[in-house]
Amino acid sequence: MKTIQDFMPPGIDGNALLIAIAMVETEGGRNNCPRFEVAYIPKGERFTVQGRVIEGTGACVNSIVLERWQKWGLASAASYGPWQILYHTAADRHYRGCPWGLWSQAGSRPFVVAQLERIVCKGARSIEEVADAWNSGNHFDQIVPHRYIAKVVAEYKRQLKIRPAVAGRKG
Repeated sequence: MKTIQDFMPPGIDGNALLIAIAMVETEGGRNNCPRFEVAYIPKGERFTVQGRVIEGTGACVNSIVLERWQKWGLASAASYGPWQILYHTAADRHYRGCPWGLWSQAGSRPFVVAQLERIVCKGARSIEEVADAWNSGNHFDQIVPHRYIAKVVAEYKRQLKIRPAVAGRKG
């Protein structure tokens, strides 16, 4: 079975990266509630969640997103689990369950790993590029979440210090 380390660029510890992303996204799974992405909610749709009004912008809506919206409603427009993987991202990586099935680490990890592999296959070669792509969709556009990247890099370095050496670590 393929592991995360099998496709990581040289010098990157895939497991430390997984932990770093989870720590930045959800404090390692402790703050693990769904986060709604207004771009994946059709324009004009409005909901109140925990006293907050969420209104769709429709910026990322296409026929596939609409089909999933019709099946799952608001649940299809959220990210889930320790890594906050967007339901649509997981579904694009062949996830076939309900959106909330991604809430647990066990439910989301295979699709997180698949998405990280896709990011690396598209050319991300550093922690910074992987973090950029994880947060903004890809690492080669004009959207560069500098603060997010800095948090992931800092947490990754912290993980390398506290984790025992990984036998399969490249580089």
